[in-house]
Amino acid sequence: MSSLLRDIFLLLRPHQWVKNLLVLAPPFFGGVLFTGWGMAFIMFFAFLAFSLASSAGYIINDMVDLEADRLHPKKKLRPIASGKVGAAEALIIALAAFSGAALISYSLDTGFLLIIIAYTALSVLYSFYLQRFALVDCFVIALGFVLRLEAGGMASGTVVSNWLLLTTFVLSLLLALGKRRYELAAASADPAAHRESLSGYSLNFLDQAITIFAATAIVTYAIYALNAGSRIFLFTVGFACYGVLRYLHLVQNSISGDPTESLLRDPPLLLCVLLWLVLTAVIIYHDNLLGLFQ
Repeated sequence: MSSLLRDIFLLLRPHQWVKNLLVLAPPFFGGVLFTGWGMAFIMFFAFLAFSLASSAGYIINDMVDLEADRLHPKKKLRPIASGKVGAAEALIIALAAFSGAALISYSLDTGFLLIIIAYTALSVLYSFYLQRFALVDCFVIALGFVLRLEAGGMASGTVVSNWLLLTTFVLSLLLALGKRRYELAAASADPAAHRESLSGYSLNFLDQAITIFAATAIVTYAIYALNAGSRIFLFTVGFACYGVLRYLHLVQNSISGDPTESLLRDPPLLLCVLLWLVLTAVIIYHDNLLGLFQ
C-alpha cells in the first residue's frame, strides 16, 4: 500500500507545484499578503486548488504521452509509463484532483473557479492537440502562467498590474523556449520521438528567440519596478538580471532546461530568487516590519 501511495504522490508531480506559487504574486506585490490570517488562509486554498488542477492536467498529459514517455530515459520512470499506475486508476485520480480543485475554487470566488476551469480545459487541449505544434506549445504554457496570476488576483481581490502581467507572459515564454532548447540539444537522432513539436525547432532559432525574450523580460520587469512607487524597488532589477542570465547559462551549457529543476537544484539561481524575494518583501512590507518593533 505504501508503494501505491508513493506512486500516486509522484503521479501528481508535487515538485511542479512550485509554479503555482505565482498565485500568491498579486496579493504579495499588492502589499496585502501578510496583512492578516484571513488573506493567508484564502491564498493557501487558492494555491491548493491550482495545484490540484495542475496535477489533473499532468496526469492527462502522462496518459496521452504514454508511448513517447516510454522511449524517454527519464520519463519512462513515471508511474503511468512504468506501469505502476494503470490508465483507469490515473483517470480516476485526475477526476478526483479536478473535483477537489473545483470545490475549493467555488468556495473562494466565482471568477477564480472560471479560471480553474479555463486552465484545466487549456491543459487538456494542450495534451491532446496543441503540444504538437512548435511555438504554439510554448505560448500555451505561457498563457497558463498568466492564468495563475489572474487567478491570484481574483482570489485576493487585488488588481494585477499590466506590466506584471506582461513580465509574467514574456518570462514564461523564455522559460518554455529554454526547456525546448535543452530538450532538443539532449534529444537523439529523432527528437520528435520524444516530443512531436521538437521537429519544428532548431537550436539556432531557439537561441535567437531566447535572447529576444530574455532581454524583453528584463525590460518589462524594469518598467514594472519603475512604476512600483518606490525608487528603491529598482534594486530588485539587478537580481532579476542575474536570475535570467543564470538560467540562460544553464540552458546554453545543457546543464538544465526545466525551470523547476533549475530553481530547486541550482544553488546560485535558488539563492538569487530567495534574495530577490526577501528584498522585495522588505521594500513592500517595511511599514509592517517597523510596526513589529514599535
